[in-house]
Amino acid sequence: MGIYKAEAVVLRSRVYGEADRILSLFTKEWGKIAAIAKGVRKPTSRLRGAVQLFSHTHLVLYKGKNLDTVTQGETDEDFSFLQDDLDRLATASYCAELVERLTLENQPIPKLFRLLLAALRTLRWGDPVLVARVFEMQLLPILGYRPRLDDCVVCGRKRILGPDSQETGPSWFSIEKGGVICPDCVPGTHGARTVSPAALGAMAYFLRTPLDRAVRVKLTGGCNAEIASLLRSFLAYHGEVKPRTWEFFDDLHNTT
Repeated sequence: MGIYKAEAVVLRSRVYGEADRILSLFTKEWGKIAAIAKGVRKPTSRLRGAVQLFSHTHLVLYKGKNLDTVTQGETDEDFSFLQDDLDRLATASYCAELVERLTLENQPIPKLFRLLLAALRTLRWGDPVLVARVFEMQLLPILGYRPRLDDCVVCGRKRILGPDSQETGPSWFSIEKGGVICPDCVPGTHGARTVSPAALGAMAYFLRTPLDRAVRVKLTGGCNAEIASLLRSFLAYHGEVKPRTWEFFDDLHNTT
């Protein structure tokens, strides 16, 4: 392929050698790629601003055998405000880690690229906890893990979500089967867990609403914790990931 261009978000950056950095990039055109930015740690480097962590940038790269090389770059959005707020920085790190760990090299997913950018942009003003929840929910269908929330995954019986719902008690959800379970099917379903109508309603709303609008919803602390626990189990089972940032989130919010 030789020289090529890419619109990218910097997912991860680590020091390499005396002046270089190894980058994990998620690009709109080529998916996830690994690249080296040579000499970028030198104060005089023209690439310095274009490859900062989480930057939305336009790059020119040269295809290499193991690592591609960034030769030119121009920053579109730098998201430097994240460095001033630990909660927002943690959420950005979590979203980036999910993208990095749940995608394959050279597999373009433009919809996921747009979702990641939407999350980073919304972190300027949105509640970082809600940004994380909505990002998790909207990530799932893009990667083929969409949970079934409006009918039983065993028998197909429909359920009503939203303002017309008559449900007042808890429902059941199967992580293994990937969706809600009706009362009749619960006895034969191993590992079904209860989930409140409020949590299911919020999850359904997150799935159908653009991220920058979905984060305006008001959730109680208990409802957010319930959704977070369910999605953590869902991602661990179906995505086979346990992001390192989970522990960071737990430590951060247990001490603040």
